[in-house]
Amino acid sequence: MLISKSGEKTFSNFYGFSNIEKKEKINEKSQFPIASVSKTFTATAILQLKQQGKLKLDDPVQKYLPDFPYPNVTIRHLLSNTSGLAEYYHLFDNVIKEQPEKIISNGDIIPTLLQNNTPLSFSPGDKWEYNNLNFCLAALIVEKISGIAFRAYLEKNIFKPADMRDSFLPENRKLKKPNQVELYAYPNFYSTSLVNITNLKDPFLISEKSNFYGNGGIVSTALDLQKYQNALFKYQLLGKKELEEALTPAKLNNGKIASYRFEEKEIAYGLGWEMYTDESNGKIIFHDGSITGLTSILMHNIDKNQTVILLSNNAAPMFVLSNAISQLINNKPYVIPVQNLSRMYGSLLESGSEEKANQLIEEYLKNPKSYNASERDFNSLGYQFLRLQKNENALQTFAAATLIFPKSANIYDSYGEALLQCGKKEEAIKMYQKSVELNPDNENGKKVLKGLL
Repeated sequence: MLISKSGEKTFSNFYGFSNIEKKEKINEKSQFPIASVSKTFTATAILQLKQQGKLKLDDPVQKYLPDFPYPNVTIRHLLSNTSGLAEYYHLFDNVIKEQPEKIISNGDIIPTLLQNNTPLSFSPGDKWEYNNLNFCLAALIVEKISGIAFRAYLEKNIFKPADMRDSFLPENRKLKKPNQVELYAYPNFYSTSLVNITNLKDPFLISEKSNFYGNGGIVSTALDLQKYQNALFKYQLLGKKELEEALTPAKLNNGKIASYRFEEKEIAYGLGWEMYTDESNGKIIFHDGSITGLTSILMHNIDKNQTVILLSNNAAPMFVLSNAISQLINNKPYVIPVQNLSRMYGSLLESGSEEKANQLIEEYLKNPKSYNASERDFNSLGYQFLRLQKNENALQTFAAATLIFPKSANIYDSYGEALLQCGKKEEAIKMYQKSVELNPDNENGKKVLKGLL
């Protein structure tokens, strides 16, 4: 982790192991994949070319990639995640099936879209939807205009000018450099012990079979990311006009800003950068990243010139940590991250300690600050138990979730689905009815109820 004020490093430290098995500790030279923080570099590369007059943001992607099948998608749509492109998680399933040894990369995207005749999910600019393909295609545009490989472009135009000596985009992300950290994750939503991700099977085939770049892939250090942030805000990588454009929330066709909600905050999306819409503590821009066993965040308060950089090889909760640190350095009340309630609860259920699991929920309801509880985590835990045919655990989890989130239509909908899957029709009907009562727009709930009544 690294914290800086006014461009100067005020605190930097490292904790834990780069390799647990070999007991090798993390140090300032330890290199981490930065995952989607890489998107800010791709946006910077595109904006550099725009600044040089080599492209316009509202140019159609087809102008540079003629085979691209969607004439109305522009470069701006790519960088603001408003293109309407299909997600990549299952896009390449047929390719993988037909060519199991093939490693899929950026050059395979357009041929696959054409082969599958894949439609857009929505009209460009109508909605905001996070999509890795957008930035993979942006990287292809950088290559087309510059005439060099994307990794060479980054090295020449961003890493070197910013003096980032420990950063690179690997040709093959499966091959690690000596200083690269090992990554660790929980094998499921109810385990409390980390394992090396080399021992885990990724739920998405494409993650195992791909080598995409532009959307992620860069390997770096906290110190190098501070150099990058400094170079950006001293206008050494981009002009003031281009940087401000990147940090302005994108507008949808209906005039609303492109945004989403997370951890009770509204987050707008610019061009490769995210920002909190609440600017009461200053204009805070950031990008976070997440892959199996890795989380990252680069957060910068423009008004106060404060930066928080966190890199974790065990998928620590970056939003909670970065917001706590931001509060701390501004002498404001902060919440120390606590244990994950759903993980502890699931662990107790799995070990057969149902009574202790119920006690845990009771303790939490009396003192909600004792654990971190999120609706999404409980939903994920319940569905995982269901997939593994641990039906009693699944039903217990959803029942507990209704106590913690009594106003969540989504939780009642999920509970109803689980009950139905377990053959408890009458109870399922009650849960779906409660869900629709809480959210009259729950069309799925209405449809299921119609079939049950």
